[in-house]
Amino acid sequence: MRHKDPELMRKIHDYAEEYYFSKGYSPATSEIAAAIGISRTTAYNYLVAMDKIDMIDYDGKLISTEKMRKSSEINRSVGIYDAAIPCGELETIEAAVSEYVDLPASIFGNGELYILRTRGESMIGAGIEPGDLVVIEKKETASEGDIVVALGDNTGNSLKRLIKKGSKYILHPENKDMEDITVNHLEIQGVARFVIKRI
Repeated sequence: MRHKDPELMRKIHDYAEEYYFSKGYSPATSEIAAAIGISRTTAYNYLVAMDKIDMIDYDGKLISTEKMRKSSEINRSVGIYDAAIPCGELETIEAAVSEYVDLPASIFGNGELYILRTRGESMIGAGIEPGDLVVIEKKETASEGDIVVALGDNTGNSLKRLIKKGSKYILHPENKDMEDITVNHLEIQGVARFVIKRI
């Protein structure tokens, strides 16, 4: 291995950390090259060399430093979907992440999570109001009584309480003014675990 400039290695290391804590994910090799003022090949070769001396962890795509690893054990970045799964009538809405936020693992656990910003009033009886942030664990199964994100038949996705009745499923709104939705086929997309709201 050819000699690598320690100062350049430190610049790459520091840039990767700054990028991660700003964006929530590690930079691409091309982004490092552009930021540092080196070629993409040089950036790649340095990353490989830095991995070999344990200055970073690099798998050919993702970069991780000790500080980044410690941070990921405490916090992880999850996406917020605005109105992707409304608390209202079933409808199909294309989910798009509006922003990313860090959730502490000590509170929210280590499951695979995402956040839905709700609208509609179908779950107000469960304390979920329009504009609340509902933390969802990505799961394909749920227990009866869970509040789930579910895709029913060909109608679209919704946030409701799951009830099973024989071979059918009921998506129950926690609002006395709204009716249950009965479906024959149900695809679970996640289970609600927490609600984040302003007091």
